[in-house]
Amino acid sequence: MKPLKAKNIVEVTDFSQKEWKKLIRESLAFQKNKHRKPQALKNKRIGLLFDSNSLRTRLSFETAVYLLGGDAYFINIHSLTHEDDGSKRETFEDIIDTADRMLDAYVLRDYSQKMLEVFKRKNNPPFINGFCQIGHPSQALADMSAIAFHKKTTSGLMYAGVCPSSGSGVMESFVYAVLLLGEHITLITETGSFSGKNSDFEKQVAFLKKQYGGRFSVTAKKEKVLPEADVLYVDEWWENTPDYLNRNIGEYRVDETFLKQSKKDLVILHCLPAHPGREISEELMRSPRSIIFDEAEFRVYSAMSLLAYLAKD
Repeated sequence: MKPLKAKNIVEVTDFSQKEWKKLIRESLAFQKNKHRKPQALKNKRIGLLFDSNSLRTRLSFETAVYLLGGDAYFINIHSLTHEDDGSKRETFEDIIDTADRMLDAYVLRDYSQKMLEVFKRKNNPPFINGFCQIGHPSQALADMSAIAFHKKTTSGLMYAGVCPSSGSGVMESFVYAVLLLGEHITLITETGSFSGKNSDFEKQVAFLKKQYGGRFSVTAKKEKVLPEADVLYVDEWWENTPDYLNRNIGEYRVDETFLKQSKKDLVILHCLPAHPGREISEELMRSPRSIIFDEAEFRVYSAMSLLAYLAKD
């Protein structure tokens, strides 16, 4: 039985441009035919270790594993590390050392990033980052694939994003995804600045710009960006705090007024979950310009592409 590739997928930058383009093509091919590779994960067991709620990431990977012929096992991290009364149960190291003998790969969502650090010490069995506050490669792949599906290309487009200046793990992965293709992206933030949640964000951006010739900029003035933008990514403005929904987004809420100067064929993305009326209007979410739910569907095809990549199929 052929083992999976010994390579962790933590961020978009773990791929070369050639690999990234191929993964986008694979996602589009899976969209046309979900049953292209029904035995890619035959006899393979994939563990989904999550410490927080998830709809799209969990469901897309469970579906992807099934369609590729494997078996998926969802594991609630907190239920392993703590007893019902809150007392400590097992360490991350003990959990991983045990699971390594039973599983062929992992999808990890760990907001604490403590288990993530243990996983990063080794690459066999490999793991895919299912959003550990920093990095969301399967989301970024779905984003680019959905854009390619609707625009029939990812080249020569002007990309834009609306997000908080304090950073966004999802938006950072999208920035990498665009720059890896040598394209141009501008972020619109409330301060005209952007602090990456990844400690090496600026270094990675500089490398990708130099390597592939793309451009990255940040501004507070939407009127400088929207008239030329072909793609607009709306961020959730999420923080891992109980009151993040109370944040006042003000003039950076994306609605018809915000888009007054935009192109008619602009496409709008949002990683979901969304909060209609907060960062985006309900009207725009359901409008012809929104590809948000196609983007969500592409989460399955991006998951299939990443797993098939690890299966070397």
